[in-house]
Amino acid sequence: MRRLRAGSSEQVVWRARLVLGCLGLVALCFQHAPGQIVPDSRLELTAGPGGFLLRALHLWDPHSPFGQLQTDAYGYLFPIGPFHWLLNALSVPDWVTQRLWWSLVLCVAFLGIWKLCNVLQYGVPWTRLAVALLYALVPRAFGELPTEVWPMAVAPWILLPLVSPRVRSGWWRASWSAVAFALIGAANPVAGAATLVVPAIWLLARVRVKLAAVWLGFVVAVSIWWLVPLLMLLRYGATPPGPRWAPVAGVAVGVPLALAVAHYLRRLTNLTVSRGVHRRVVPVLATCLAVAAALPVLLTRPDGAFAAIPAHWEDAANWLDEQTAPGSVLVLSDSNEPLAALVKRPLAALTDDVRNRVDSGVADQALRQQLTRDGVRYVVVRNDQQDGTPALAIHESLADAGIGRVAYFGPAGETRLPYPSVEIYDVGATTPGRLIPRSRLVAVGGTADDVPTVVTALGGQGAAVLDADAKGKLDGLPFIATSGRQAERQPSAVVLRNAQVGRSACLHVGMRALCSQDQAKDSAEPNGLSRSVQLPQAATYQLRGTALPQEGEALERLLSVPGAITATASSRAVAAPEGRPDAAVDRDPGTGWLAAPDDPAPSLTLKLPAARDVRGLRFLADSYVSGSRPADVVLHFDGGAPLPATVDAAGYVRFAARHARTVRIEFTATKPLQDARTSPVGVAEVEVLGADELRKAVDPQRRVPAYCGNGPAVTIDGVPARTQIAPTLRDLQQRRPIAFSLCGQMSSIPLRSGLHQLEVQANGGVVPVETTLAKAGFGDVSVTPVQGVDVWRPNPTELTVEVPAADGQSVLTVAQNYSEGWEAYDGTGQKLTPIRIGGWQQGWVLPAGPEQVVTARFMPDRTYRAGLLLGLVALLGILAVAVFLPKRMTGRSSRR
Repeated sequence: MRRLRAGSSEQVVWRARLVLGCLGLVALCFQHAPGQIVPDSRLELTAGPGGFLLRALHLWDPHSPFGQLQTDAYGYLFPIGPFHWLLNALSVPDWVTQRLWWSLVLCVAFLGIWKLCNVLQYGVPWTRLAVALLYALVPRAFGELPTEVWPMAVAPWILLPLVSPRVRSGWWRASWSAVAFALIGAANPVAGAATLVVPAIWLLARVRVKLAAVWLGFVVAVSIWWLVPLLMLLRYGATPPGPRWAPVAGVAVGVPLALAVAHYLRRLTNLTVSRGVHRRVVPVLATCLAVAAALPVLLTRPDGAFAAIPAHWEDAANWLDEQTAPGSVLVLSDSNEPLAALVKRPLAALTDDVRNRVDSGVADQALRQQLTRDGVRYVVVRNDQQDGTPALAIHESLADAGIGRVAYFGPAGETRLPYPSVEIYDVGATTPGRLIPRSRLVAVGGTADDVPTVVTALGGQGAAVLDADAKGKLDGLPFIATSGRQAERQPSAVVLRNAQVGRSACLHVGMRALCSQDQAKDSAEPNGLSRSVQLPQAATYQLRGTALPQEGEALERLLSVPGAITATASSRAVAAPEGRPDAAVDRDPGTGWLAAPDDPAPSLTLKLPAARDVRGLRFLADSYVSGSRPADVVLHFDGGAPLPATVDAAGYVRFAARHARTVRIEFTATKPLQDARTSPVGVAEVEVLGADELRKAVDPQRRVPAYCGNGPAVTIDGVPARTQIAPTLRDLQQRRPIAFSLCGQMSSIPLRSGLHQLEVQANGGVVPVETTLAKAGFGDVSVTPVQGVDVWRPNPTELTVEVPAADGQSVLTVAQNYSEGWEAYDGTGQKLTPIRIGGWQQGWVLPAGPEQVVTARFMPDRTYRAGLLLGLVALLGILAVAVFLPKRMTGRSSRR
C-alpha cells in the first residue's frame, strides 16, 4: 500500500513538472519578440486565413500572379489553417495567434518524447524530462520555422501507439498511429513522409507484417486529401516548393537520437557516480544544455518582425478593391507581400522584360502597351524597401511611359526622395481578354523573353506565339527569328536586341537630374549589336531599330550650344551628360557639375567665346546636385597669377574687372549643402558677371540636324551601310529611345542564303539596343484590329467570354498563365484547340463565326476537390475506427 501511495505521489510530482515544462515553453514562445509578428512560411496564416483557406479549396488560383496552380496551399487545410482561422475569427491578435501555434508545436514535441521514453522505459524520469525539453527546443534554437518543426513534434505520437506495451488490437494501434500522422498536415509533405521511417523500421524489425500492412493502408487513407492534390500538381507541371533538408533530416533521426540520449544519459550518470563524481553533475549539465538551447530563442530578434501590417498597406488594398475597372495589379517588387494577403483583386507577375525596362530608367509607350496586353490595370510601387532598383529609375520609367500616379499611402519610404511608402499608378483601360485575328499573329523563334521586343519592334499592335507552340495549331504564321541559330523556314523579320541596356548614373524627376555613380548599371552590350544571321533562302530586308544615347564626347558635342560659354574640369563624378562640366553653364538648375570623390584638387575652367570684362562669379547651389558648396577658391585669368577669394553667403565672388577669355576656378575649401556629410564640391550653375548672357541654355525641343550617316554604323558581311537619326536634345539628355533607319542609296539590304555577319555599332553619340530586319511591306497595319473582350468568372475554375463576330480564324486569349487543364467550348459546344500565346498566356484557336459565348473550365479541379472530399471521408473513417472499435480484440485476434 505504501509503495502504491509513493508511486502515485511520484506520478503527481512528475505530472506537475510536465505542466511546468509546458508552461515554461509557452512563456518562452511569448518572450520571443513579444508583440511582433515573425515572418513565417505564409503571411496569409495571420493576415487573412479565411480567404487563404477558401482559395486552397480549388486547384486553380486566379488571385495569384496571372493565375496559377496551387503550390502548397492545400497542405494548410488541416490542421494549421483551421487553427489560425479559428483564432482569427475570435479576434485574437495576430502575434498572439502565432505564439499560441508555436507553443502548441513545442508542447506537443515535449510531451511526445516524454511519453515515448516512458513507454519504452528509456532512461529515468529526469533524463526523459531533459531529453524532451531538448527535443522541443533545439530545432527552434537553430531558427527552424514552426511549420517545418511541426512534423518533428508529431513524430513521437506516430510511433507511440505501435510500441505501447499494453495489450491492444492491431486495428487500434494502426488507426491511432495514422490519426497522429494525419495531424501533421501537408505543409511540408517530405518532412511528413520522413516521420514514417522509424515506425516502418520498428514494425519490419519485429516481423509484424500484417500490422505493417494495415498501418500502411491507414496512413495512405488519411493522406488521400493531400496525396491527390500533390499528384495533380505534378501531373500538370507545377513544382511544389522544395523542402529544407535540415528539418527533414531532423524528423528522420530526431526520435531515435532522443531515445538514445535518454538511455545513455542514465548510463553516463551511473558511470560518473561509480568513479566518485557527484550524482547531480550530469543532471546539472543536462539542465544547462537545455537552458543554452532556450537562450537563442529568448535573446535573438528575428529579421523582418513587425507589430502589424502597416495601415497604409490595408488602405492601398481597400483602394484597389474599390475600383471597378477590370485588370490585375502588378507590384514592382521581388515580393507581392503584404499586398497579396490583403487585396482581393487578381495579381500580375513581374516578368523579366518589365523588370529590365523599369530597372533601366528608360521606357516609352512600349512599356504601357505591354502592360495593357498583359491585362495589368494598376502598378504598385513600394518605397518601404529596396530591391536593388533605385526608386528614381522606377518613377522615371513609369513617367516616360505615360503611366501616372493615382493614389499613394503611408509615410516617406527608404528612398533618396521622400516618396510615400506605397504608390499606385494607373496604366489605363485594359481588358482581361483579347480576340486576336490570325493576321495579327506572328511565330517567334526564341523564348518568351523575346516576345515583348518582337511585338514592340513590329509596331506593338499584334501578338506573338512561340514557333514551338504554334506547330500543328497555327501553321503558316509569319516567322520572326531572334538569334543567329539556323532557321527552319525563311523569316519574315529578324529581331535582335540587347537584353540588358544598363542604367545611367543620372536619373530624372521631371526635368531635374539626380546623379550618383551608385545608380549606374553597365549594359550587357555597351558598343552595339554583333550577330550572325542564318537564312535558308535569299531575300531583301529593310533595316530599322532603336538606339539610346551613349555617354561620351560624341554625345556631349551634340549638346553644345554655338557661341556659349564652355567648361572643362579636372574631374567629374559621373559620365552622364547631365553631370558634364558644361552643365554648370547651361542655365538649367536641374543639371550641374560634381567633382569626382577622389579628386584632390578639383577645378573648373570656363572658356568664353571671346575675351570680356569679368567682374565676378556667382555659384548657385541646388539640393539635387548633392555636392558641397564652394567656400574658398583660387582664380586664374588666362593663366595669370592666382587670385584667392572667399565665396560669400549668397554664393558671390567679386573682384576688380578682369579682361579675360578663360577663368580657371580652383576649389580649395567647401562647406556642406544641407548637413555635415562630406561630399565633393558641386555646382549647379556659375554666373559670370559681365558676360552672363553668354551662358546659353540647351533647347530641349531642338532636333539634331539629320543627315545620312549620323546614326549607328551598320556593317553586313563587311559591307557598310549608313543610318540616320533625328532625336531632340531632350532625348539625348534624358536617355530616351531613338529610332534609326537605313538611308542613302542602300534603302534595303539584299541577302543571299546562308550565314551573314551583322554589326550594328555605336556612332554619333548613340548605341543601338534593338535592330530589326524586315521584308518590305511586312508589319503593315492590318484592317482587322485586336479587340478587347470581357471575362466573367462565376468561380475560380470557370470563365465565360462574350466573343464578337469574326470573319476569319482568331485566337481568344485570357490574361492568365497557360495550363493544359483549361478546356474551352464555343457556342455550339465544340471543343476549342488550346494554344500558349506569348510564351505564357492562355489562348484558344477560334474559327470564324458569329457572335457567341465561349465557356472554359479548369477540368482537373474536379479531381482535386473529389480528392479533398474523399480524403475527408477516409480521415473520418479512420478516426471512427480508432474511437469506436474496442482497444482489445477478443479470442484469437487478441492473442495475435
